Amino acid sequence: MDYESIAKKILQRVGGKENVISLVHCMTRLRFTLKDESIVDDEAVKKTKGVMGIMKKAGQYQIIIGNDVANVYAELNKLGNFSNEVPKKAPQNKEKQNVFSMLMDTISGIMAPVIPAIIGAAMIKVLLTLLPMIGVLSTKGDTYNLLSVMGDGAFFFMPVLIAISASKKFGTNMYYAASIALIMLHPNFISFMNSANDAKETVKFLKFIPVTYASYAYSVIPIILAVWSLKYVERLVDKITPVVTKNFLKPMLVVLIEAPIALIILGPLGAICGNVLSTVVYTIHDKLGFIAIGLVAGVYPFVVMAGMHHAFTPIKLGMIASTGFENFICIGELCSNMAQGAASLAVAVKSKNKDFKQIAGSSAFSALFAGITEPALYGVTLRLKRPMLGACIGAAAGGLFGGFFQMKCFGIATPAIVTIVQYVEKGKPQSLLFAALTILLTIVVAFIATMIIGFEDVVDDDDELDMLETESKEEVKVMENAIDIASPAEGKAIALSEVADATFAQEILGKGAAIVPEKGVIYAPFDGKVDVMFETGHAVGLVGENGVELLVHIGIDTVNLEGKYFSPKKAAGDVVKKGDVLIEFDIEKIKEAGYDVTTPVIVSNTDQYAIVEKTATGEVTKESNLIKVQ
Repeated sequence: MDYESIAKKILQRVGGKENVISLVHCMTRLRFTLKDESIVDDEAVKKTKGVMGIMKKAGQYQIIIGNDVANVYAELNKLGNFSNEVPKKAPQNKEKQNVFSMLMDTISGIMAPVIPAIIGAAMIKVLLTLLPMIGVLSTKGDTYNLLSVMGDGAFFFMPVLIAISASKKFGTNMYYAASIALIMLHPNFISFMNSANDAKETVKFLKFIPVTYASYAYSVIPIILAVWSLKYVERLVDKITPVVTKNFLKPMLVVLIEAPIALIILGPLGAICGNVLSTVVYTIHDKLGFIAIGLVAGVYPFVVMAGMHHAFTPIKLGMIASTGFENFICIGELCSNMAQGAASLAVAVKSKNKDFKQIAGSSAFSALFAGITEPALYGVTLRLKRPMLGACIGAAAGGLFGGFFQMKCFGIATPAIVTIVQYVEKGKPQSLLFAALTILLTIVVAFIATMIIGFEDVVDDDDELDMLETESKEEVKVMENAIDIASPAEGKAIALSEVADATFAQEILGKGAAIVPEKGVIYAPFDGKVDVMFETGHAVGLVGENGVELLVHIGIDTVNLEGKYFSPKKAAGDVVKKGDVLIEFDIEKIKEAGYDVTTPVIVSNTDQYAIVEKTATGEVTKESNLIKVQ
């Protein structure tokens, strides 16, 4: 797979580097925070070879890549060196959500980056079950004890991992957050809280404030609430501490204020919330029995589509920590994953498109053996629609069967065929048979259902798109008279290749020129209208009456100034005449802030012209012709 080509196409189709505020990735998805999602060509992104689908959720523009996501992410970072931190000023999310949806999105977003660590630890736990079973490892030896510690570490210290992830989600200091989690897990704190609880006594802070007993090992919600409050504590302390004392007084006050809040109020509250949520979920299971498992298995793909599947992780962890096993969500998740893999396998067998057969086959393998279903879900079953029905039928059948025979899961590992051992109950060898039959039944039913229901085979969308793009280059606008584009700024004209930014210099966004401005004014270079005026005022997109689409980007990385020193004079939709003032900016203050003021001028629809070239050299004014297109 050509990761570099995929990265370039994705970056171009999401609006270019200047439209990206931050970029992170989870196990299968690129998660963009964009300046303006409205300018993204969704259909072109979907049709990019290597892209399984897209999702817009909680202010993120998510692109599902699958198992190769890290490789594509690496290539994207070469092009843009994107930040993986939460932006200080996140774009407003106009989508209204209720409190429950916001809570689920928050938990899911925090859990997603932690999942690889959980899987790694869980797989070690699987080995601890498998190796003694086949006689390779003794449960009484030092090796077993060391492996046990390795397998349990990520689970016991889960609050620390969650604190790190939550600090990025809420925009707080990562090390303060981790410190609070470590306080909650300190052996001395656990010891004297347990001792007080056993003696039916209450620990009191400052002699009169009671500290409610709660266990924070393996927990998730308490530390999320604590880190959320940390954001406000940091702001408060920052305001009240004198500048000369911030280096030592601020850290002390942050911990002194936040730790009691976490231990006395939010920690116990989070523990109660977690218990209530778990009680509600398992009450449904108690009322409906094995039927509930079948229902969960059947609808689980839609839970994944909503991005809420990671929100169930705290519930599963809590149940395993308290009872030693989980017999509801894990079973439904297992059957759903197996069904997605089986449906994709059926598509791979039946499809006549060679490229798509390979995609479906690799997606099936990923779901069946790695437990990663996004490639199958977004790239195959959801894309073809009818195979999704086959997968839901198979998952429901397997869930009903596994629930009826009371399957239990003893570890949170990747729910795949290779981790069937986590469903084996000690002293009950028949549990392995029931687990194997559940998986087999799910796969067979989903495979047969998909083969019977069928689907409309696909053409290679990206090849089709590339062909259209090639045709558009060949059938360019050749005009009797070339169009001259005036300079939008006064200063020195330079070649685009001289710009100290690879996105512009390599003409990823289009061809054009650049200006080193001497006067802080951007003028309209032709008659037309303002298509996009960025809120920060550092860039403007124009559409001319002649059809030319132009991007004027003031400076390099100046979006980080968040509008400081920029004063837009026009708004999106305004009609402009050549020479009208569009933006005013303070060159000297921008330079003092450490930014390069070199201003790229890009013809965004370069592909529609045979010729796009810089015609000016040296000093230019607003009357000078800078670029010619033909």
